Amino acid sequence: MYESLAAVYDKLIGFDHKGYFAFVAPYLRGEGLDLACGSGAFTALAAAAGHKMTGMDSSPEMLNLAEGRCSAQWVLADISRTKFPSNTYSFITCVCDGFNYLTPRALARTIHNIYNALPAGGVLVFDVSTPYKLKKVLGNNDFFYEDGGVYLGWNNSFSRGRCDIFLTFFTPEGEVYKKREEEHSLYAHGKEFLLDLLSGFKAEIYDGETFGRVKNSSLRWLFICRKV
Repeated sequence: MYESLAAVYDKLIGFDHKGYFAFVAPYLRGEGLDLACGSGAFTALAAAAGHKMTGMDSSPEMLNLAEGRCSAQWVLADISRTKFPSNTYSFITCVCDGFNYLTPRALARTIHNIYNALPAGGVLVFDVSTPYKLKKVLGNNDFFYEDGGVYLGWNNSFSRGRCDIFLTFFTPEGEVYKKREEEHSLYAHGKEFLLDLLSGFKAEIYDGETFGRVKNSSLRWLFICRKV
């Protein structure tokens, strides 16, 4: 996953990392762990704000990009199969759909491990693409993007709570374009399911794009959770 997409990920993702970080920054204190950190965009913003950071991701290609952003510690690991060290991090984040890649069972295991790792008062910040987005917006629709000479065909198939995404993209290499393909699966986690998993936290939920009130048409939910 992200083996080919890593080099053009930041160009195509269209995610407002700076706005996102500015909104959640007041909740962050001390040392942090950024799960599914990808190319390290959020990790680097937190590090620049003075936090000692660790970024964790299962893609070596993405971590290669992340290493050039800041002096954080980078860990190659599957976040759903890692037991995080206790009393090391004051906050843990998972930004831009990282939890959507986990099955419901894997997500339950991951949040359980996060809860055990955080101290009392520790903060978990994460977002997910909403079921509305995965079912109604991506659904069974196809998209096409072009940006700076990178061409991307995006084909989706939604069934049984999961959106399978098939990406075909062309990137310039000299006088020719190279074709690459990747497949991704995003799971639609309902709000009540997530709140059940967060029973040990006091959770606040925001629209993850406007940072305001959640609406029925919200495409992303942003959870800010404090361990109680």
